Amino acid sequence: MKSKSKNIIKTLLLSATVALFHGTAKADAKKVFALDLDLGLGNGGATPEVSKGKQPLVKNVYKILRNGDAKLIAGHRSHSSHRSSRGGHYSHSSSSSHRSHSSHRSSGGGSHYSHTSSSYGSSSRSSVYTPPAKTVGDYSLGDRTLSSGIHGSDVDQLVPYLVRYYYLKDGVVSKKGGYNVYDTNVVNAIKHFQKDAGLTQDGKATSSVITALKGWTASKTTIPLGFRELSATSETSGFDVDELVQLLINAGYSPDPIKLKKSGTHYVFTEDVVIAIKAFQAFHGLQPNGQLTDSTVAKLKTFKK
Repeated sequence: MKSKSKNIIKTLLLSATVALFHGTAKADAKKVFALDLDLGLGNGGATPEVSKGKQPLVKNVYKILRNGDAKLIAGHRSHSSHRSSRGGHYSHSSSSSHRSHSSHRSSGGGSHYSHTSSSYGSSSRSSVYTPPAKTVGDYSLGDRTLSSGIHGSDVDQLVPYLVRYYYLKDGVVSKKGGYNVYDTNVVNAIKHFQKDAGLTQDGKATSSVITALKGWTASKTTIPLGFRELSATSETSGFDVDELVQLLINAGYSPDPIKLKKSGTHYVFTEDVVIAIKAFQAFHGLQPNGQLTDSTVAKLKTFKK
């Protein structure tokens, strides 16, 4: 009977205290009050469990909300433990924004253990990142083997090398979607380079072929006569000038040997060579302008050594 009266008195005290804070919260809605009363009440106001005077009191908290309402938070705290000798019950709970964990052990009817966990902000499934497939504009020279019909940014990067080393004339390559195409002109240019470099002449631009091309020099290119314009002013030299001098010698219009110049192992296109061309053109009914026109080159090649 004493215990019942004691609980009634505690309940009345709690109600009066809540009413007092309830009125204060109504007066100032911006404030939040929390009243922590150590009344010895169990979960939700249930009869407190006491064993031999050693049971710790459970804190019962009333929280006054902004709108003036009161909320009872009883018998629960983050990272709290409760032990009762009556049923040998133990529980532990913890909570966070991402994880919850609880375990319960009871010695009353043997032993029981349970564990639950849940994750909220992360997916339990693992995913493997797959990079997006490359488009024709994403390739850099050397990323892939280039062969007939391929087009893209890497072909765009290849063409200037072939033009620079006199394997390809500028502006002759076809286009597709705004990019250069690895067409017949490019295939033949690569075969020509492979021959000069001592590589297999398959017309494909592999990574090793591209590496060799990047380290090439124009003086090693076997430029055919008529492929490029020769200039006496800039004193062009190369295999095509060597071929021209030999053809003039074969036709009987050799430049003055004393005036012939060389750059390394190649003859240089000088004014003396131009004079020899004019003489040849005049004798064979061609306009004597000293230019290597198609008709002039064709006529020169009719003379065998």
